Amino acid sequence: MLDFLLIMILALLGILAHVAQTRRWLEMVLRGLIILVALLEGLSVFSASAELFFNPWITSVLNSAMLTSILCLFIPIRRCLSWILTLLNLTVTGQIFLPLIRRKLKALEYFSQYKIFVPSSVPHLIALFIYINTAAYLLICIDPEGFKLPYMPLPIPLILGQLLSYNGIGLIILSFCGIGIYISRSYKDALTRLALVKPSKVQIGIGIALIIASFTYDALWAVYTHKLGGQDLATKLSFYNSGTFAVAGGFVPSVILALATALCAGIGEETLIRGALQPAFGILPAAILHGMLHGQFAHAPIFILQVAIWSTFMGLVKRYTNTTTTIIGHAGFNFVTTFLFSFNP
Repeated sequence: MLDFLLIMILALLGILAHVAQTRRWLEMVLRGLIILVALLEGLSVFSASAELFFNPWITSVLNSAMLTSILCLFIPIRRCLSWILTLLNLTVTGQIFLPLIRRKLKALEYFSQYKIFVPSSVPHLIALFIYINTAAYLLICIDPEGFKLPYMPLPIPLILGQLLSYNGIGLIILSFCGIGIYISRSYKDALTRLALVKPSKVQIGIGIALIIASFTYDALWAVYTHKLGGQDLATKLSFYNSGTFAVAGGFVPSVILALATALCAGIGEETLIRGALQPAFGILPAAILHGMLHGQFAHAPIFILQVAIWSTFMGLVKRYTNTTTTIIGHAGFNFVTTFLFSFNP
């Protein structure tokens, strides 16, 4: 319930950011909020318990969040960030080489054409603030030593209500509020901005191919992590997933849980990561955040890296198709895997 409440607060910030485009006083209030949060992060380092104060990882994350939150208030910094994100995105998609191949293209004009993250946009400023602090919160929970000796926690049964409110409804509401539905965009325009459009037959085929590709990718990582860190990490992950998706017996409950997981994660995460964030920040930053959102792997960050790499590939597919196509691939893969997990205790 706490996670859902936090998402609603972030959604409200998204709506206020779009309203602030025509109300200067509200923009100043939001800027004041950014400064307040940054100061609280700085104060938490000095006023925290000895365990936190002497934890270099947490201290560095909080200090970084404080500094970047303050820096993002200055438009020259956001302009530089816009060019960096654009360059990074063009590199990931391979489009950066087009000016070299097509000699008639001028590099600066080409970059301007595909520029992402609008420095003067208040919604983009607030989105950046939310991104920074969400990433900081998730990074604090991650154990960096887990890359050396990863381990999986004991499985906790999945709560259907939390799945529906957080992964499903919560992320969808956040996505629509973040792009300013009924403030900056009509409902139809919001669907277009999120690339939630009717897929063609070819795109449906691509979505199905994504399911197969995801299984292949997952299998290759299982081979890699089989003996990682001197442990059978792949088997431990399977045990964890089986326990997480365990149901109180029977075919029908397993199907319901698998469908709920597939739809909530597939639609919710893809709408937020691919639909809302990717056009603003680019493929790679959105994929990195997607990986960190899988906090169940806090003590085995190798799996967060696995999700981030897979998410980058999904971002490339979305770049040349739409969000609906990646939803088909994501939801389809989740449905089959969670259904199998529920019968593999």
